[in-house]
Amino acid sequence: MNVEEQIKRIEFNKTDGKVLIKLIEDAKDKGSLVRKTSRKIKEKAIKILKELSQIEKIIYTEHDLSSKERFLDCCAVGIDGSFHTVGSLSSKYYAPFSVVRIIFERGISDKPEIHVYAAGIEEIDENEHKSVDAEASRRMLLGETKALYDWNSENIKSLVFIDGPVVDPPGYVDESYVDYRCDAIKISDNSLMIGCVKRCIDSHFLRYYEKILKLRKGDLMKHFSVDKNLFAYFFTKYRFDNNYNGVLFTHPLELRDEVSRKYSNYGVRIFSVFFQKDSSSNIIRLDVPMAYGDAFEEKIFNAIRATCEWTFPGQDIPVPIEIAHEKCKIRGGAAQVIYEEILARAHASDIEDMVIMRNLG
Repeated sequence: MNVEEQIKRIEFNKTDGKVLIKLIEDAKDKGSLVRKTSRKIKEKAIKILKELSQIEKIIYTEHDLSSKERFLDCCAVGIDGSFHTVGSLSSKYYAPFSVVRIIFERGISDKPEIHVYAAGIEEIDENEHKSVDAEASRRMLLGETKALYDWNSENIKSLVFIDGPVVDPPGYVDESYVDYRCDAIKISDNSLMIGCVKRCIDSHFLRYYEKILKLRKGDLMKHFSVDKNLFAYFFTKYRFDNNYNGVLFTHPLELRDEVSRKYSNYGVRIFSVFFQKDSSSNIIRLDVPMAYGDAFEEKIFNAIRATCEWTFPGQDIPVPIEIAHEKCKIRGGAAQVIYEEILARAHASDIEDMVIMRNLG
């Protein structure tokens, strides 16, 4: 039994016995209801898969990849950023951040180069921004975009994996930012960029399926909420029916939401597929940006093939992103120590000033 499990059991045992009895009885009822609901949703998912499969092919395997190119010997780059907000001091919050690039210059057999592209502390006034975390995220993502721009400006033939969607932040429509991010993508015609989205909260495919099945708007979304939930049923069904443990992915879909159309206006089309390395991996979404005139099917199949080869069995995302994610991570404890250092430097020797600073914090 690990430490977390031991702590849970200790806290469980500390709860009043009569309260626990009522909670356990309620948990049994809730569990039965969830089982019944899940069974109905599963039946609906199977029905939808059958109907969709009569219109177009939905699920693909590694055998369907037309790309014969191999990518393990290619230069590969992983870009990721991290931040953690702490504070506040009066209305000021502080956000330590970092942006890291991982470079496998000669392919998977090469020793990765760890490049700390940027690291610092952003000061954010809550009176000037509705959400401190959203502003910290925006600034960090600007750093990631600069790291992408600088790499692509070298025009090196490479795979460029980023942690997250191509449209990032997803709801941010500032024209100058979108223009700059699109420039960072388009500046190289030698790199193949792939966005690896672990936390998929969009419903692009659900809305598309509602249209081609001529369903009422929101009919699929009320059952599955987000795309990933639907494909969890689809992929599991396929694996059990075919006794298959290998790579699965969906047909590509061009994103046409409001923000994606802005990227399109600046010359960047974005296609997405859902992807699962094997049955022990999580389902992720791959975003593949491309310019108008690109052979989109070839580029998408190359992106899927590259992701397959650079993702180890049982892992969810390619190795360069795994390493970049770990190296850039700003942990809460570290951020808190940094904040305490700020406070320590800010404290004057005057007793009255020290009391003021303490009360402000």
